[in-house]
Amino acid sequence: MKLLRLTLFILIPCFFLISWEEISSIDQLIKVINTNNRLKTNDAIYVHTDKPYYMAGENLWFKVYLRKASSLSSDQWSKAVQVELISPTGEIIDERKIYGNGEYSNGDFKLRTDLEEGRYRLRAYTNWMRNFGDSTFFNQEIQVYQINPDSLRVETPVFEDGTTNEQVLNRKQRYDLQFFPESGQFIQGLSTKIGVKLVNQNGYGEQFNAKVYNQEDKLITEVHGNELGMSNFFIHAEEGDHYYAILDRDANEKSPTRYALPKSTKEGTTLFVVKRNDLYVKVISSDKALENGGYLLASTDNKIIYSWECPAGKKLIPIKMPLEDVNNGIIKLTLLNKELKPIVERVVFHYDPQDVNIQLDQQNYKKREKVELTIDLKDENGAPINGDASLAIVDQKLVDVSQKKNNIIAQLILSNELKGNIENPTWYFQNFDTQKDYALDDLMLTQGYRKIDWIEEAKDSLQLKFIPEPGISLRGRTSNFWNEKKYQQAEITMTSLDKKLIHESVLTDNQGGFTFTGMVFFDSTDFIFQAKKYNEKRKKVTKNNSVKISIFELEPPVSFPIEEKKAILPKGNSLAQFEKEILNIEKIDRAFNTKTIILDEVEIVDEAEPEEFSHASKLHSNYNARFVTDSLGYASGLTVWEFLNQEMKTAQVLRRSGMLSTSGGSFDDNGEAIVSNDSDIPVVLDGFQIDISLLQSMSMSEVGFIDVLDMSEGSIYTSNAINGVIAIYTRQGGGGSYVVKGLDNITSPGFYTSRTFYQPKYDVQSDEHAKPDHRITLLWEPNVVFGENGKANVTFFTDDKSTEYQVEIEGITTSGKPFYSTTAFKNN
Repeated sequence: MKLLRLTLFILIPCFFLISWEEISSIDQLIKVINTNNRLKTNDAIYVHTDKPYYMAGENLWFKVYLRKASSLSSDQWSKAVQVELISPTGEIIDERKIYGNGEYSNGDFKLRTDLEEGRYRLRAYTNWMRNFGDSTFFNQEIQVYQINPDSLRVETPVFEDGTTNEQVLNRKQRYDLQFFPESGQFIQGLSTKIGVKLVNQNGYGEQFNAKVYNQEDKLITEVHGNELGMSNFFIHAEEGDHYYAILDRDANEKSPTRYALPKSTKEGTTLFVVKRNDLYVKVISSDKALENGGYLLASTDNKIIYSWECPAGKKLIPIKMPLEDVNNGIIKLTLLNKELKPIVERVVFHYDPQDVNIQLDQQNYKKREKVELTIDLKDENGAPINGDASLAIVDQKLVDVSQKKNNIIAQLILSNELKGNIENPTWYFQNFDTQKDYALDDLMLTQGYRKIDWIEEAKDSLQLKFIPEPGISLRGRTSNFWNEKKYQQAEITMTSLDKKLIHESVLTDNQGGFTFTGMVFFDSTDFIFQAKKYNEKRKKVTKNNSVKISIFELEPPVSFPIEEKKAILPKGNSLAQFEKEILNIEKIDRAFNTKTIILDEVEIVDEAEPEEFSHASKLHSNYNARFVTDSLGYASGLTVWEFLNQEMKTAQVLRRSGMLSTSGGSFDDNGEAIVSNDSDIPVVLDGFQIDISLLQSMSMSEVGFIDVLDMSEGSIYTSNAINGVIAIYTRQGGGGSYVVKGLDNITSPGFYTSRTFYQPKYDVQSDEHAKPDHRITLLWEPNVVFGENGKANVTFFTDDKSTEYQVEIEGITTSGKPFYSTTAFKNN
């Protein structure tokens, strides 16, 4: 077992030096917002999967990227990530607890062969993220297909290049052409930038051409939407003007639909933004909003990074904002009046791509040939940098890679910040150029427009219902032994029964709640908890053991059914070929596993017979004497303390330890008796050291057996083993009440350790190589290691198929800059 550390958290409420009612200056406002933002720093998660969709029965491989939301650095408090696979009906069907740091940050799900076909959801979150609501969790829909051998998919005609089946089917449907004036203001007398988006009846954006006319049906301008249905145009309105647009596809109809633009206003205040290497902003005001002056704030992740004062009485105020040191992502430009009330807002997207280069030693390979791949990571100055990355290589004939609608860049710097559903966010960052930069601004103009509420939200102090977890957490509550509804404050001591013992104590809160967290281990580990009643007035622990401990897990957040909607099928015939290849792989496996007999699934339910003297907390192998309660008729009527005093072997250990007032104890070099204090007696109950008061109140009817150990065996449980140790074990199973006051135990599975992705090595002879090699995911490498030169080398072998493979690399630099890149190669 790898056990790294233990951390105990004590939570304190958030507070501010300045209350919101006392804020009278822009400096105070900025200070309070930024202070509150630091306290509210959330976690950010992205999960990279090897494929965008799966067949039932396949392995789903994934890598977790966990970062601090504000900077995307890896210095967040949380390290424990819960990853869940959720069915179409909203049921959590599988889960993994992942250590979101280093080589253990990856995992896998084995998809059951009986999964129903449908849209599943991969959900990932930390305990700390639950303070900010479910909307901050990572959520990704994953289509799972089911194979029906009696009715296989057939190859279907492929529509013209550059057009999906869904777009062709949607051509004769209803549309909505929407308009969004910059900053929400369409003011007369100004040349105004208007964002525009075409949405079909299924909610998808669609490429379009349109013409804009005025009230006299005169053509004003033409608009050309990109493949996600967005664009922009400029228009100058005067009093009395109004405008409408007609889609080119409807132009020849008898009565084409007219889409009206918003009405212009005579006066107003707006922000006109131009983005080049820096950001140029014009504050334009023709009304009284800035008659006393105001302020322009620039913020990222609700933290104010720049502020400018707007002089009173000016109608045009030019401002330049440098972008050199600004993190990638959304920048909010918020205009306030002199009373610090928001007027208008404009969101802008800043993106400076991270340079990552994938190099193959050649572009065409033979079957089972060795491939040497190099990933080169450099900063903007060409200097090598380090990072964390994962690599997936899939067969493009079987997997439609265009189905991947999200990647690490889009998730961490776009989807996490922009509200609402972003259609195909990956598209904006593939082959990034000036046109994609313009497209991102169109997205900000259309979907980025919203009510200015983030300043009001910043007033709310964070209610810490959930703590950050740097490791495994074990939670519980103490109550009165005789009345579970009555909370009991207590001192809780936790001990791990692993040979690398943990021994930690903590006081519960006034409702008996306690949490131990920060433990990092990757296999099942046993823990024992002991409670002693705590007297709040006297500030001390008493020996009253009438305390019951209940260990529990946190209930997961509510998961809802996945909304039903028509899925866009993979392009071409990849899905039919995928299905055929899965069946082909199954035939190969059956042919080469000749010693395997495949039966129908049978569920066998039975209880294993426990070994008579086995116990989860029993660590020793040898003993000097053993007492079995059921073979001692007289013992059941005694307390444990009475029994230990009467039996010669156990009484001898107590006398030597100075626990009985008789001669025969051990002596030190000066002839003084070695006497243990009451809290250090050499008696353990279910592996946990206890005191006399518990032994005096506990009945022998609750005991299964007692072992007397010598110093070598007893030292496993306690350092006070010089005179021997008495090991008591409660009954397991059977009738009666064997709940021991003040004690409980739990076995924790620890963090999940992923299975290893199979990679054959064809340069070493093996009998396994006789089996045909057909891999849909050719390679999954979740932990790409970069050297000091900023390069990572990955070696693997091709398989037996003649096909084309896509290489996909996702990752994030140590400075918090996500990157994504793809390339392809052929296998002949």
